[in-house]
Amino acid sequence: KKSLRQRYNDTKHLEIENLDNPQIEWLELAISNECNLACRMCDSRYSTKWFEEEFEFSGKATPLTKINIAQIYPFVPTLKHLKITGGEPFVTPDHWRLLDYIIDKGYAENIYLNYSTNCTVYPKSSIVERLKKFKWVEIALSLDSIIPAETEYLRFPSNHSDVIKTIEKFILLQEEINLKLIARPTVSLLNIYHLPETLEWLHNKNIRFNATHLTFPSHLSVTVLPKEDKIAVENKFKSFDFTSAEAKKQCDYIINYMNSKDNPQEEFLKQTYFLDKSRKQCFADVYDYFC
Repeated sequence: KKSLRQRYNDTKHLEIENLDNPQIEWLELAISNECNLACRMCDSRYSTKWFEEEFEFSGKATPLTKINIAQIYPFVPTLKHLKITGGEPFVTPDHWRLLDYIIDKGYAENIYLNYSTNCTVYPKSSIVERLKKFKWVEIALSLDSIIPAETEYLRFPSNHSDVIKTIEKFILLQEEINLKLIARPTVSLLNIYHLPETLEWLHNKNIRFNATHLTFPSHLSVTVLPKEDKIAVENKFKSFDFTSAEAKKQCDYIINYMNSKDNPQEEFLKQTYFLDKSRKQCFADVYDYFC
């Protein structure tokens, strides 16, 4: 695979022009851990919504954290790429203040914006007007499953239909601004079974995708699945009628990783029992094909 540097050098407006005089041109910022979801594969370092449950389960958790936006200002003049993660960036007020500073100083037209979003929040019209001033915008959509019950179990307390509506709005937004979409499904044992359907849906919507297997928290890895469930997943993928060669390629990769090792299930059972009770959810109801 190509390295991050190689991939960015292949993108002409992001390539490094002067290696003899290096400057800060690329920044990735987690401005805050403020978030409106408590996704099963996340924790309080990246979502404030996780604080109470994590504290109850382990006796410690990360409170609300923020960076001082003013610390970023000196780097703005040389920036080409600004990647904003979270938390959820579209609910972080300081994020908009940073964009306003960049726009006011006249540097927006030089900068490529990149977002990772949970697809529950669509920016207001005033925010869209800000985004129009930037050179290019890429939004990475965290859509893990096209199956409603899986989405709502995985990314609690999201509403699947609202997530799809938000994605549809982002698709239309591509007609207004220099915007491209990419989806990054995080593949865990909680969404692997319907990965082919999810990738095919993205393919039909002309959204690029990069399905990546989860490594943390390890108890949700696809390698934790019992042997009989791994066989069921593999047989499902083999019989699936793919229309996208890229979707099949990525599913084959995930299957290879799933079969690369067998990990214990004790921690998965322990944490799932706790969260199901806390959130009034039921693994067996959503994943009856594994039970």
